Amino acid sequence: MTAPTSAITIRPVRAFEADEFRRLTLLIDLKLTAHQELCVFGALRMALQHEGGPFSHGLHHFLLAETSDGTPVAAVHTGPPLWMFRNPSILPHMQSSLLRRISNIDTIAVDPAYRGQGIGRSILTRVEEDFRNAGYAALTLRHEQDKKYFFTRNGYTSLPRLAMNLPPVGLVTETDRVWKFAVKPLTNDVGFTTVRGLTAVTGLLH
Repeated sequence: MTAPTSAITIRPVRAFEADEFRRLTLLIDLKLTAHQELCVFGALRMALQHEGGPFSHGLHHFLLAETSDGTPVAAVHTGPPLWMFRNPSILPHMQSSLLRRISNIDTIAVDPAYRGQGIGRSILTRVEEDFRNAGYAALTLRHEQDKKYFFTRNGYTSLPRLAMNLPPVGLVTETDRVWKFAVKPLTNDVGFTTVRGLTAVTGLLH
């Protein structure tokens, strides 16, 4: 099917559209067990109940892309990075600062019938604009190897390991056996440096 990107509307997901959001999201392989999937979408359904700023649902941003006749064709969810809470090196006061500086694109999915038309790029650009306008410094995400080109051509740096230089702690890393990581700075004070042989994000904390 063909839907010119000029005819695509991108808007927040409403709470009653949780099942539609789930349907679109599951068009990609999240590599979750049945139990994990139940937990993840249970948490997302709860987050969708709390509409209002700073993003569509607090610190979570749920967006749908739909055609002119109202057909949902793509979805994205961005929210606080889970690695921020799992890593014991990131102290509570650092978490508080990072929550206002960095977010993570958890899922981005486009209906196969509408792929290749720039819809994925459009919804990704909308996410970046919304977080940049809110004063965020960077976005992170995980991706499969075959999606690397999509993200790198849209300004992301793909990394085998997520590494961040976070003063005063120093180097903090996150690894995953299945996924690659990608980072896009949203402000000029965030960039990349080499620490212990790893490409690390710098400028997230001052």
